[in-house]
Amino acid sequence: MTQPPLDRWFSSERAMGLAASILIGVVTVSTWATAWSDWYSYQTVKQYGDDPDQSAEADLISGSLGIVAALALLAAAAVFIVWLWRVRWNAEMFCRGEHRFTRGWVLGSWICPVVNLWYPKQVVDDIVAASDPRTPPHLATLRGVPGTRLVWGWWLTWVAGLVSGNIVQRGVIGGATELPDLRTNVVLSTVSALFTTGAAVLAVILIQRIDELQTKREWVPWWALDESQPGFQPPAR
Repeated sequence: MTQPPLDRWFSSERAMGLAASILIGVVTVSTWATAWSDWYSYQTVKQYGDDPDQSAEADLISGSLGIVAALALLAAAAVFIVWLWRVRWNAEMFCRGEHRFTRGWVLGSWICPVVNLWYPKQVVDDIVAASDPRTPPHLATLRGVPGTRLVWGWWLTWVAGLVSGNIVQRGVIGGATELPDLRTNVVLSTVSALFTTGAAVLAVILIQRIDELQTKREWVPWWALDESQPGFQPPAR
């Protein structure tokens, strides 16, 4: 960063983080509800075959829960990204170090195909590094700061849940009706729910961790501090 971001000041994002955490919890519950509906559909076909009434009931339950899950995910994603955008602002004022991506990638990293499998993690890595009180305020770049196990764990479980969930979604869109296909769907749906739950727990911990780091660090912008800081020592993370 070459110019100080003078258009705003530090702000506590605890309330926004709490809102994101609650919505992440709702997403977790809806994910398990969707997994249950997949099992219900499988058991319905297994027990009743092509009975139209039973199939219609299973489809109604599955479709309704799918809509609820999609709305919950959309709401959680929106609030989480707003929170991420705001803590990125704080991070840019704590430390001069150049982030790997411009601020627009706080949103873009999630919606751009392919790179959304690793860019968001790097965005969060840089926010954590810049927020850490152990990171010197005049550090030139954040690239050399090692990532944390917390961010690694959150991201790997999220990607695993996303990939397995997408496989299930393709099966649903493809209209899988045979028992072997439905059995595969319900197994993957359960696996996706497990990974999503793990990612949700770690995401909530991550939100709390970033809030703690930004609360502990003195709210003084890097450009107001003396540049004669000790050389950077990569902290044990």
